[in-house]
Amino acid sequence: MKTVYGYADVIAGFFEFPTENARRIVPDHLQLAELHHGTSIFAMTCFDFDQSSVGPYGEVVMSVMVAPIVKAGERLPKFALYPYMVGTTTRAAREHAIERWHLPHWMEDVGIEWVRAERALAAKVTLDGTPLADLSIGEHSWQPVDQLYQSFMKDDSGAYQANIVMQGEQSEHEEETGALVLHDHPFNRALSIGEVATMPFREIWMRNGKQTFDPLLTLQTA
Repeated sequence: MKTVYGYADVIAGFFEFPTENARRIVPDHLQLAELHHGTSIFAMTCFDFDQSSVGPYGEVVMSVMVAPIVKAGERLPKFALYPYMVGTTTRAAREHAIERWHLPHWMEDVGIEWVRAERALAAKVTLDGTPLADLSIGEHSWQPVDQLYQSFMKDDSGAYQANIVMQGEQSEHEEETGALVLHDHPFNRALSIGEVATMPFREIWMRNGKQTFDPLLTLQTA
């Protein structure tokens, strides 16, 4: 059975960071997607979900881009991510995602403040008022999309793959109008913060759409 989430806005920035750092995060059975030799891709994504089985909530996902699983005759994913840290604004959303999707979470509620400007949207992520990360994305041209993505997860129970379809209006570009600020906090302990680029080489903003998960797949990694 598919699981559907409705969102008002989603913003994502993609940033260069050292492959050496990425290898410390991603399990051995996944292949890193390098921008060029020695440089991998860190992604920060913020969601404003307005419809779900656990009510409205905000979510921040910190990920590393990896190679998707491609099969002959099946739809080609746009890209694949390995989320290594997720923060949610509600406990119900966190428990739902851990139980259903095996996603690794920060186990306290985070705050996400959305800041709108002319042709831009920013998300400021905090914990009890302490800043964790700030992401801003610039607007470009809009078009309707229906795109397949893959997410890979691993915990003590096994390794998993989720196929995710994102539908809605999308602005995607490489105009370098956005920015990233990562704060010194245990939430970001997996990163060598000073080595993560602060300007995205790609920016995505989606609005007024839905995110649909297929049933989770269990992977054999041995």
